Amino acid sequence: NLLSKAYKTLIEYKPSFFRQICKISEIETFDNVKYMLAKTNQRAIGRLVQKYQPDTILCTHFFPLAAAAAYKKKYHSSFKLVGIVTDYIVHPIWDVAYVDQYFVAHPALVDQLKSALHPIGSIIPSGIPVGSNFTPVAHSASLNNILIMTSWQTDETMLMILNVLQALPRTIHITFVTGNDLPRQKQLEKVAIHQPNYTVIGFTNQVASLMKKSDLIITKPGGLTITEALATATPILVFSPIPGIEEDNARFLEQEHLGCWAKCEDELRDHISTFLKNPQQLSSLSQNMLIQQSSLASSKILDHLISPIELGARSEGRSSRNAQ
Repeated sequence: NLLSKAYKTLIEYKPSFFRQICKISEIETFDNVKYMLAKTNQRAIGRLVQKYQPDTILCTHFFPLAAAAAYKKKYHSSFKLVGIVTDYIVHPIWDVAYVDQYFVAHPALVDQLKSALHPIGSIIPSGIPVGSNFTPVAHSASLNNILIMTSWQTDETMLMILNVLQALPRTIHITFVTGNDLPRQKQLEKVAIHQPNYTVIGFTNQVASLMKKSDLIITKPGGLTITEALATATPILVFSPIPGIEEDNARFLEQEHLGCWAKCEDELRDHISTFLKNPQQLSSLSQNMLIQQSSLASSKILDHLISPIELGARSEGRSSRNAQ
């Protein structure tokens, strides 16, 4: 669609635009803009509240969170409002009054929300929820299978990736997942004709299975893709982040020793070469990922949201059904 094309064009020709937007939104006076947008959208939230009469509203994006908070403030609503931050930084735009609880990706992020707005104990380091099929597996201590997630890679960065891959031994199998980008899929299928160790896949619901079979993922550092890799304990090498939040995601992976960040084509080549020569580094990354227990995030969030009484009732219900 038009919005998607515009977004891709900005990434291709003016990536610094995204960093500038992030910097502007960190300025305190931007709060006025944030709350103005929230008030504009609170009518839509109001219609949903009146229709469904929710006990709890969960938001995984800051715009509906701010709109729900504005509605809650204006009408003194009793629903519990919860924000689930889906990146590995808590950007100031997430900081909204009248939010009852936040779930963040990692303990290191708890202090990034303003304590004045949120009571102690209301910010929970749960991890980011992903599908139940993203579960940890043991990966081989060698580099035999590489998974490339091509979404939002520009033509220039995709060419860099291909330049590096073409120099690798043909014994390494490389799978490209292009998602809904049909032109990219067709381009790579033409390349794969001459590379028998290449497989090109378009949109698929088998990403979890592909990750589990891979020894390394090369991707842009989107919050959900990172979390899926963490949940399956698949070592991740991030490349060409969109300036701003994706750069912060990449920085987090490096600082916590959960992944590597290749900042240019030469670094991409060097990282892969290092993994080939010393596959123990892949094993170390995978072990660090396992410690995070990212696949348990959904359960952790539910445990906090559902009251002990409700949990007991559910447990009794399961017990009675088992007895039958």
